[in-house]
Amino acid sequence: MKPAAATLREVGRAERNKQEKRARLICAARKLFSAKGFEATTTGEIAALADVGKGTLFFHASSKEQLLVMVFQEDFGRAIDRAFATAPKSGFLTQAMHVFDAMLAQNRRDLELARIFARELAFVRDCRHGVDAVMASYFTKMQDLIERAQGRGEITPSADPALLGFNLFALYFSFMVIWLGGGAPSPGGQRPSLRQMIEMQLAGLGNERKRTQDGRQEKRK
Repeated sequence: MKPAAATLREVGRAERNKQEKRARLICAARKLFSAKGFEATTTGEIAALADVGKGTLFFHASSKEQLLVMVFQEDFGRAIDRAFATAPKSGFLTQAMHVFDAMLAQNRRDLELARIFARELAFVRDCRHGVDAVMASYFTKMQDLIERAQGRGEITPSADPALLGFNLFALYFSFMVIWLGGGAPSPGGQRPSLRQMIEMQLAGLGNERKRTQDGRQEKRK
């Protein structure tokens, strides 16, 4: 019987090997999807570039669509987590724009891949849970920012935080699709800007009581 320490070392080595192969597959899929497009890329090409067998590829991903989802999770899952972790402490509009600007910046890293995500991921079915996990993370974190803004009096308590988080993402997504479809390398010149769109959404959601109190204070002056 092998000593427990030796067994643990073997398990650790096997797990590292598995994770390294998974990382190579994600890297290869990202490169090929960007260079050739999603439809033209084959799983065989991805396996070859990753230097793994097709059996290993299908151990990690059941389909080319799942590989695309894995790339999305790797790229946008991390970008979203970093954006929320580094968001300013207050000022909801500033916080929301920090998050959405980080997501747009991630798209700018590879415009062709961003277009593939926009076209393909909405229709993924068999491995939908991967996309849903990224979106659930966004919605949970954005809802928390909204609830904190309500606590500070920036947004009326009557606004549904979950619904507002969904609406803000819908604005971001429509802005992103129009930008990517227009062929511009940067969204900076697009009008209306995403900030203007979000400001319009938030315009009617300010705390009415706080606005009234502020108005009374101005009159006293």
